Amino acid sequence: MQKNYGVKFTAFSSALPSVVVKNNDLEKLFSTSDEWIYTRTGIRERRVVSDKESGLSLSVDAANKTLAKAKVDPKDLDLIIVATTTPDKLYPSMSCMLQGKIGAKNSFCFDLSAACSGFIYGITTAAQYIYNGECKNILLVGVDIHSRFIDWSERSVAVLFGDGAGAVLIQRCLAKDDELMCHSLHTESDVDLDLTLPNENILYPNHKNEICPDFVKMNGKAVYQFAVRVVPDVVNKILNKVNLTPKEIDYLVLHQANQRIIDTVSEKLKFNKTQVVSNIEKVGNTSAASIPLVIADSIEKKILKAPCKMLLVGFGAGLTWGGLLINWQGDS
Repeated sequence: MQKNYGVKFTAFSSALPSVVVKNNDLEKLFSTSDEWIYTRTGIRERRVVSDKESGLSLSVDAANKTLAKAKVDPKDLDLIIVATTTPDKLYPSMSCMLQGKIGAKNSFCFDLSAACSGFIYGITTAAQYIYNGECKNILLVGVDIHSRFIDWSERSVAVLFGDGAGAVLIQRCLAKDDELMCHSLHTESDVDLDLTLPNENILYPNHKNEICPDFVKMNGKAVYQFAVRVVPDVVNKILNKVNLTPKEIDYLVLHQANQRIIDTVSEKLKFNKTQVVSNIEKVGNTSAASIPLVIADSIEKKILKAPCKMLLVGFGAGLTWGGLLINWQGDS
């Protein structure tokens, strides 16, 4: 498409809940051990919301940090997008509630549901509003609170997920300074429902019957095979589009689903360990929050430094996956 303007990624921030759940804490709920969980997932601990926290409260925290870092008034936001599959309410949307909490009264708002690929889909969606000249300042938040939807007696799922939020401010710049080099989005219908969060308690006319909670259900083997198949493919598509090799990419930022997936994919693509950023050990799989969380964390720890080329890839329920390459010039 014709780009009238460019996209700049001005500031990244994150927000985590207060409650830390270590692997040893899970030993009280089912048969497991820290060693068993860590060797299979790379996770040592994860965060879960307390009674006083929510997806909205984490989103507000991440949003305010991002706007403060960028020195942008909430009233100057044109659009707010929240990528989530676990909203606090079915409606109003998380984005509309966030608008009110931060005072972004001049923005229009919507939520985007693409599971763990949500942040990638969100960036590419936001970019279109900037390229066509409609928006100057866009706030994108990725947030998921999976602790509400986990069967905490089911080991295969309970060990993986954590709660969190991450945000980025995306701003208009000159077309020649565009930091979004290319993107590639994909979907493959999950007909077998290998990764799903049902919503069956509202089916009419059974609403009067005794109901059971809806929990995340996952075929771990199938999801693993899906990830190690599609992620290398989309990375290669992106590299071919811009005629670059893995050695010319500074950082590979994968959705933090499982350290085994991260390791397998990076080795398959011939990325070395210094190029691959990860924080799954401390936060687990935070779904749509995963990519902005690991970026913000890596910036804070000075692991990720600008200017650089960052290749971001998300993959998850739907099945959805996608990637994009950012020529990032720096955080505010």
